[in-house]
Amino acid sequence: MSGKTARFILGASLESRVTFLDTADFCGNGKSEEIIGGFLVEANRDDVFVATKVGRKDVYPDKYTESTIREKVEESIQRLGVDALDLVQTQCVPTEIMRRGEIYEWLEKLVDEGKVRRLGASVDEGLMLIEQVPSLYSLQVIFNIFRQKPLERLLPKAQEADVGIIARVPLASGALTGKFTKESTFGVSDHRNFNRDGAFFNVG
Repeated sequence: MSGKTARFILGASLESRVTFLDTADFCGNGKSEEIIGGFLVEANRDDVFVATKVGRKDVYPDKYTESTIREKVEESIQRLGVDALDLVQTQCVPTEIMRRGEIYEWLEKLVDEGKVRRLGASVDEGLMLIEQVPSLYSLQVIFNIFRQKPLERLLPKAQEADVGIIARVPLASGALTGKFTKESTFGVSDHRNFNRDGAFFNVG
């Protein structure tokens, strides 16, 4: 997608009263953050809440150190052109690293320093993090008409702990858009092709 197209979509979204944007440092290798940041400055909009992510770009699978996480947060601040990030969500962090909890302690330091306003996670291990991270503001989880598993335990626990939920893949990777048929095909590297039965990730 070109920058011009992305800005057109952002403009149409804001005209439709969208005030929440979710991106990641990994998206377009940082280009997504740059486009969003530049657009919001040009549009003179300071009422849009921008969530981004850290933990995948130049970190996964084995560079989880305090200095690296701090560096990635600083880079996101620069690309988005803000003084502080509204919400930073961990992404693609190995379960063992999350279980140790250090990464959230590092992010909490950045909250204390005013570089990050809120701390969240885009994960499948939400129940563990609700118990483990008292400052957790939100969880981003797969939730749509086909994937209802969070209703069983996660959503009640999140409500009890006052942790917000961001629905990930709400249109089921396009299946709910009405654009696909039984004959639709996807590229070899498209997860809708190689992970159609949930064999590789998010096995339900």
